[in-house]
Amino acid sequence: MNEVLAGLSVVFFCLGIHSAWKSEFGSRFDLYFFLMMGLCVACAFVPIRHEVFEQRLADVAEILLARSNVIVDCNSYLEGMFHLGPAGYVYQGSNVINLEIRTCRDLQGYLDNPQSASYRELWALHILTHEAMHIAGEFNEQLADCQAFQRNHKTAELLGVPKHIAERNAVELHHRRPTHNKKYYSSECRPGGNMDEQLEGAVWR
Repeated sequence: MNEVLAGLSVVFFCLGIHSAWKSEFGSRFDLYFFLMMGLCVACAFVPIRHEVFEQRLADVAEILLARSNVIVDCNSYLEGMFHLGPAGYVYQGSNVINLEIRTCRDLQGYLDNPQSASYRELWALHILTHEAMHIAGEFNEQLADCQAFQRNHKTAELLGVPKHIAERNAVELHHRRPTHNKKYYSSECRPGGNMDEQLEGAVWR
């Protein structure tokens, strides 16, 4: 959809410029020109907002991991058709965090109202942190998930969420984590457990 809108924006821009320089009606900047420019801006708004949001998420991942060149790709609906199931994924050795479009929408919903976010929106925050752990090189899902639980508050703060809300959200995430999927869940992911990194400022307790 974003690709289609971006393409339409270019088409409307070209039509507007063509009318301005090739006008047969004497006025280069007439109603048609401004209509085309208006449609150009309207079509460009969503793709630009999408790109800005992806970059914002990538900047946060870079700070969280203390590295550069992280890319976040909010998959389109078309891309999602070829990756059914995972809300987020990272290929081993890649610097790209791929997020399902619904995950990105839930993340935006979380940032719009973090103090009363739904669990699904909170979980989208966790997915971002979890996938960042894969970028850091951890592909054991239990370890990556536990590392994420110990850093969710930091991710939220980097996204602009007030500290006290970010900490409350992180605690809720850990307390409500699913336990049925043993690929991700470990009983050692707890304060004082073998996966506790004793991170300064961790609030998952």
